[in-house]
Amino acid sequence: MKVAVYYNNKDIRIEERPIPKIGDNEILVKMMASGICGTDLLEWYRIKKAPVVLGHEMAGVIEETGKSIKQYK
Repeated sequence: MKVAVYYNNKDIRIEERPIPKIGDNEILVKMMASGICGTDLLEWYRIKKAPVVLGHEMAGVIEETGKSIKQYK
């Protein structure tokens, strides 16, 4: 899958990452859109965590559910 990875305010890269494996109590969501807000780009906050995948305001469809998930499909 493609992800936007923050290294610093002048270095944000689109990279390929493996699709994560899910556990029994998890849901895999295929991202259709993801927002990047101002806090995603506050260098004093992000630089200590870099590299980090950006985006946390997302919309998507359920791709897979863990064995224990019953209410979502």
